[in-house]
Amino acid sequence: MLSEVEPMFSIEIRLRSDTAVAAALSLRYAREHGLTAQASAEVAVVVSELATNLVRHAGGRGWVELWREAEWLFIRSRDRGPGMEDPSRFFAGREGRPSPLPGESLGEGGAAVRRLTDDVQVANREGGGFEVLARKRVVVQAKKRRQG
Repeated sequence: MLSEVEPMFSIEIRLRSDTAVAAALSLRYAREHGLTAQASAEVAVVVSELATNLVRHAGGRGWVELWREAEWLFIRSRDRGPGMEDPSRFFAGREGRPSPLPGESLGEGGAAVRRLTDDVQVANREGGGFEVLARKRVVVQAKKRRQG
């Protein structure tokens, strides 16, 4: 039997303000699709980090998408930016680099995405751009019964 695919949530990221909108909407999407409050907040952080990278490194030419398949919530960011010479550096943070200057990125977004999801893959896109695909397991909590 094929898994039933839920409708996909997609938001184009062009401006810095889009990152906050994407995070808030993804929090709601995650809650509506069965994630706990904590897991949904983690999804919002992941989306915020990915959206921020789209604005900073891809010139605001990208999308963040979420969808659910079976017990997984998928989070993908895609852009038309320059890609990365070594995509695995996405997870390295500021390793080997000096501390950021005021107003500069901490450079820890990729590491946060890895910590807050169950699996994440990164790759340069054919024809240009960069893609991050992460997934988070949906753990259904039993509802507490009221005594009374």
